[in-house]
Amino acid sequence: MKISLLQPKIERGNIESNINSIQQLIDKSRGELLVLPEYAFTGSLTLESNADINKWTVETDLVKKKLNLPEGKILLVNSIVKIEDTFYNCCEFLPFDMKQIKVYPDDIEKMRGIKAGKEHETFHMFNKRFKVLICMDLKYWSSIKTNGEDFILFIFHFTKENYESRIMELKAFIKDRNIPVLASSLVSDKNNGFSTYMDKDRIISLSDSDGILEVEL
Repeated sequence: MKISLLQPKIERGNIESNINSIQQLIDKSRGELLVLPEYAFTGSLTLESNADINKWTVETDLVKKKLNLPEGKILLVNSIVKIEDTFYNCCEFLPFDMKQIKVYPDDIEKMRGIKAGKEHETFHMFNKRFKVLICMDLKYWSSIKTNGEDFILFIFHFTKENYESRIMELKAFIKDRNIPVLASSLVSDKNNGFSTYMDKDRIISLSDSDGILEVEL
């Protein structure tokens, strides 16, 4: 299975500009599964506490439809979605109707009305099994079952301040579960990139520039 971790350089809050950066990475990618980081279209809600989440939801729904995805490829996107009048932090596998809702929203998300998902699904693609952990979900990894999974996708947004602590958490997870993790991040004025492949023996990362980390499992 070939996976492309897409690491866009975005302008926080500028959805129209960010879609162009994302499309350029999609066009260059070689993977079967393309993975975008948390809040790739808008920047993190944690860093945009005054954002109009209803506007974000409407605008990101529109730009997702503009994406040109090559035939045979699957794109994981993360954004706020509205389902039956309820907002969720959600990863969607385009062009299919498959999704993973964030099970443990952070405090700012909960304050803004974003609700929790029920459980972590196991996804089956290209002869592999995996789960998707979104941001704060990682904090609760000890309660998440991973029996039979081939890898974990961690959808996040590294900063200089949180990078070391998140890496230590991922190391503890990998030591306990003995399965690799692919961590997806972005670049902005507040985010430092470092999308990463990790297993028990190695850590392989991008730098603090936009780019693609191509991984074959």
